[in-house]
Amino acid sequence: MNKLWLEDTTLREGEQSPGVSFNLEEKVQIAKYLDSVGVTAIEVGTPAMGGPETEAISAILNAGISARLIGWNRGRKSDLEASFACGLNSVHIGLPASDHHLQNKFEKSREWVVETMQELVQYAKSQGAWVSVSAEDSGRAEEDFLVHYAKAAKEAGADRMRCSDTIGILTPFKAHDLFRKISIESGLPIMAHMHNDFGLATANTLAAVKGGATHVHFTVNGLGERAGLAPIDEVLLGLIKHNQIDLNVNLSLLKELSEYVSVASGRPISKNKAVTGDAMFAHESGIHVDGVLKIPEAFEPYPPELVGGERKIVIGKHSGSNAILYILHKHNVNAQRDELEKVVEQVRYKAVTSKQEITDEEVISIYEEYKQVRLT
Repeated sequence: MNKLWLEDTTLREGEQSPGVSFNLEEKVQIAKYLDSVGVTAIEVGTPAMGGPETEAISAILNAGISARLIGWNRGRKSDLEASFACGLNSVHIGLPASDHHLQNKFEKSREWVVETMQELVQYAKSQGAWVSVSAEDSGRAEEDFLVHYAKAAKEAGADRMRCSDTIGILTPFKAHDLFRKISIESGLPIMAHMHNDFGLATANTLAAVKGGATHVHFTVNGLGERAGLAPIDEVLLGLIKHNQIDLNVNLSLLKELSEYVSVASGRPISKNKAVTGDAMFAHESGIHVDGVLKIPEAFEPYPPELVGGERKIVIGKHSGSNAILYILHKHNVNAQRDELEKVVEQVRYKAVTSKQEITDEEVISIYEEYKQVRLT
């Protein structure tokens, strides 16, 4: 059992990314991957949508998954009934917490949202459910009201409150202080749900945990509305390496999971994405290649095998003789360093003119052509 509650919402919030839609088989496979990674819970979708959504949820429920499976619901009793009809016994109730959302979107008061939340929590608990409630737009909500809302949720029987930074405006410092205040003053488990509009979703999640968050939310590849959420790979690595939290998770599946979801979602992974990008463990510069071949941790924060990655020596404009020699020896070409000066020059010239990395085969070809010239 992990000290932190690790919850993925790729199948719910992730699928809300514009243009993203998973079929039934993909949803089941993603859920199985997440279960194998070792997440605590999976938000499987919105049962009130019916049709293919409930079919996929039923299939996931029957897939032998160990993680808790949670249905997302609007603040309506009929939504909760749809979740229970699916066979789910864990539910999340989405409700606003900021005056901005309450007044402009719902045209309701703070009193209304507290009363509505408590009624829905009490109903769900009467059905024997595990219940989570939202404080949506927490980043713009008044802090003392968030504490009051959390206390009211606890009083009604809620198992946790999700603080959702809906438009991603928190900073790590603000996130730390906000989660510290709510967790201490309410005594209710609090989840961090961070959006990435300012590129701070992962940092805010780690800071929230430092402040007292006991539950964290993420998606594969950071999928989600607009700029998405905190990516699962970054959050897990950050919690382990920076927050020094011992998690019982299988990190070696992260790249495979990332690539599967990339194909299923139609969203390519940036080459330089942290943790699972193809360039994460790729080295071209001569100084870096020399260092990483001698001692990998000189230029790598963790071994690629940890996250299912692979180290790659890239040959290009900045490559030196060490990189060329490494490639040649890898292919059992018996080259000597003192004969590589002209080869390095030709490799660099080809890289500049082609604007691409040079393949191993091209390196070997350039070397063999050079050898032929020397022999004639």
